[in-house]
Amino acid sequence: MNRSTFVATAALTALAPALALTGPTATAAPSAGDAPAAAPYAVSAKINRAEVVAGEDTVRITGRVRPAAAGKPVVLQQRAEGSKRWKKSGTAKVKATGRFVLKDDPSSPGVRFYRVLKPAGNGLAAGRSRELKLSVWAWGRLAYRPAGANAGIVRNTTTHFGTEAFRSSLVTETAGTPGFVEYTLGRKCRTLRATYALTDDSATGATGAVTVTVDGTAKATHALSTGVIAEDRTVDITGAFRLRFDAVASAAPAGSAAIGTPEVLCLD
Repeated sequence: MNRSTFVATAALTALAPALALTGPTATAAPSAGDAPAAAPYAVSAKINRAEVVAGEDTVRITGRVRPAAAGKPVVLQQRAEGSKRWKKSGTAKVKATGRFVLKDDPSSPGVRFYRVLKPAGNGLAAGRSRELKLSVWAWGRLAYRPAGANAGIVRNTTTHFGTEAFRSSLVTETAGTPGFVEYTLGRKCRTLRATYALTDDSATGATGAVTVTVDGTAKATHALSTGVIAEDRTVDITGAFRLRFDAVASAAPAGSAAIGTPEVLCLD
């Protein structure tokens, strides 16, 4: 071997370790950041109702966690439609079978969504169920809502039928003079309930009438006389955009016709 060949061979031998580390087939040592992510808990859930009435109904949400995680907590979360913020609604413990039961008592109207969270633990990442939709209806005093066109009606007042007080009522202003009032509901309500009568300060023998109209169609008419009380009458107002009351009482004997504590069942 000549001198030049010997020098070249020696140089390649010296570079061999570096080429082994940087060549295309080299494998870098693993780092902490390359560790595989922990698998999440699998959480399934279902809700027992699609809609409820606030203050009257309880929502029941059941489901299962896999792996079972017996005795560990799951968290019920909810958010309002249009919001991205989830808030805690309750907790429950996972049973030995992996099943759980959660409950909620909605108190305000509107559409909301629930989900169930199983926090991370036992080497597994947090798991969440799919979102569950619920429509919450609520009764509200009609007289608290802004009135539309109206005349001859005293609104949001207290009156008496058979000595019982009815707050947030609608009462004709002048005996013998018809009155009316309209409310826009925006197709967000489905039931009207109210009591209809002549007020206790009406004269004996007085008469009157109240008609309930929804979007131009008369839905109910109540003929009134002294001592006759039409209690807790309901009217289907599903899809109603505008609700109207027409009321009148006789001038002699003088009377006052009233809609006692009218309420509407609405989504907002």
